[in-house]
Amino acid sequence: MAKKKQQIDQNTIVVAFDSAMDTFTQASSTDQLLAETGKSRQQLLDTVARDDEVEGCREDLRTAILAEPWRLYAFDDTVPEATINILYTLVRKFSKEFAELAILAKFGGYMVAEYVFKKEPNGFLTLDKILSKDGELDKYVPQRDGEMLYKGEMGEIAIDQTLKYLVLKSKATPANPAGELMIIRIYPAVALRNRDWAYAGQFIARYAVPYIVGKQGGYTDVKVFTNSLFGFLNGGATGIGKDDDIEMHQLSGDGSAFEIFERMANRRIQKLLLGRVKTSELTGGSRSAQETDDKVREDRVSVYLDLMTEGIQHAINAIIAVNSLWGVPINAPQGIWFEYLSKNPPNKTLAEVVKIYSEIGSVRMTKAFYTDVVGWDEKHFEMIEQPQQGQQLSQSPQATQPTTLPHPTAPTSQPDGHVDLGNQQFVLAKKPVEDPMPTDMETKIGKSKLSAILSILNDSEDYQQFSQSLNNLTLPDAGMAEDLADKTTDAFVKGLDGYTNANGENQL
Repeated sequence: MAKKKQQIDQNTIVVAFDSAMDTFTQASSTDQLLAETGKSRQQLLDTVARDDEVEGCREDLRTAILAEPWRLYAFDDTVPEATINILYTLVRKFSKEFAELAILAKFGGYMVAEYVFKKEPNGFLTLDKILSKDGELDKYVPQRDGEMLYKGEMGEIAIDQTLKYLVLKSKATPANPAGELMIIRIYPAVALRNRDWAYAGQFIARYAVPYIVGKQGGYTDVKVFTNSLFGFLNGGATGIGKDDDIEMHQLSGDGSAFEIFERMANRRIQKLLLGRVKTSELTGGSRSAQETDDKVREDRVSVYLDLMTEGIQHAINAIIAVNSLWGVPINAPQGIWFEYLSKNPPNKTLAEVVKIYSEIGSVRMTKAFYTDVVGWDEKHFEMIEQPQQGQQLSQSPQATQPTTLPHPTAPTSQPDGHVDLGNQQFVLAKKPVEDPMPTDMETKIGKSKLSAILSILNDSEDYQQFSQSLNNLTLPDAGMAEDLADKTTDAFVKGLDGYTNANGENQL
């Protein structure tokens, strides 16, 4: 009895595949991994950068970096605004080049670029080009003392890293001056993706081509019959005897294991470069887990922003230095600085606390709360005096003067995450003026009107009918008009006939 062939579980294939790639990437250092590949740093960078999935991740990183807000500022008020504007224009012009250099420095451990200056008609030396040395990385050798040697035809030369060349490094140490080669971790996944067509060809040869089984029933020679089947398989037609039979079999393989391998390779690439897996590659998971990955992605982008800040600041310092030597000097003793603007995401918990206190009606937050606790810039918002209940908004200066509590204290953060608001962050609002209670007649009229409106609402089939009925409605006054007419008539009659007051005197 033939043994039944046992199918291989796809999860077993996945575990084996994952373990194989982990075994390669768990070496002690990136230099050891690089040596095992048999490639140089530039060759490995070229191989990985050509992959379309890696290029897609690079584009996502590039877009995220360029979308971040930034500013240029000087500590000295003497720096002309026109000078700041010139540098701002240059940074904006070369922002894409700086972003690409930051990404390549993170991928390859370090990156080198060369500045090309141009003299303007007024003598100012401006930045004309930034030449990336991507493709020539093996010619630039980082040293333990921080120098960068260029290996050319004339030998090794230390390049100028102050005015002429920009060198960006990622996690460089004296023991590893070339920085961390991050992309070595995804090289196995990229190598697997590069074999896609070879695997696909094997799959097609095994599963996509049908199999033909012929049964010879006549007196035809077996070899002749088989040759006719081969000719039929290559195309055309064939003839068989009445006792012959031909059957075509199609294998049921769907290539799902091949698809799993590719998806796992994509996920490894995305996880390392972006800090998360794209939604299109997810087969399960929760929304909260994806939100956590989004926060990790933001932290991952911040690493590239640090490299961007380093590169742009180096270029600004180089422009100031070359102009002080050969061009138009820039008077900025304390320098001109580049920085990304800090983000203050909305704090929903804090907003709910403020809402609760505001609804109490006896406490309202001051400007110090929004600047010290929320973190807003004072020039980005304006305090609006809220009117008290039953009162209109007052424009007088007296109405805007808050009564603060004594002994102000600074806000402190508690261990449980609660923010202790010092009493300079809020003021006690004045007790609102209470509206007088309605009279019995006003209550009676209000109930009559409400009953009439509810009656129309119950009789209406849609909003249009209700709106039309409401326009034609004459609201009841609970007998107020009739009572007023009776009292007026009675007073008029008393004025004609006279009446006796409480003292028994006759009054006209």
